[in-house]
Amino acid sequence: MLKRWQDWCIIAAGMWLVVSPHQLGFTLDHYASGNATGVGALLVAYNIMIVGRLVDEGQEFVNLILGIWLIFSPYALGFSWLVSASVDMIAVGAAIVVLAGLGLYHLTTGKHR
Repeated sequence: MLKRWQDWCIIAAGMWLVVSPHQLGFTLDHYASGNATGVGALLVAYNIMIVGRLVDEGQEFVNLILGIWLIFSPYALGFSWLVSASVDMIAVGAAIVVLAGLGLYHLTTGKHR
């Protein structure tokens, strides 16, 4: 179960996204807080299934797509003016893209560390 450390890191990032609107003070912007909470909860639930090996095919692509969405969501949803939310989404999204990329690399090369 600990073979895929990237999944655990993505779960932690998802948990952060769920609480970040309260911690960073952007709960009043419904698009920003809804995006953070919704995508965060989705990342947590999906990656818990991955860690439990309930999902196998294309799992890193889903994480990659969610990470890319987080990077572009401040502009797509119109809250790019809200610095704390934008930096949060872009930073977490970039981290998820890197972690998903590492997961894809490990899957394609056969390395599972």
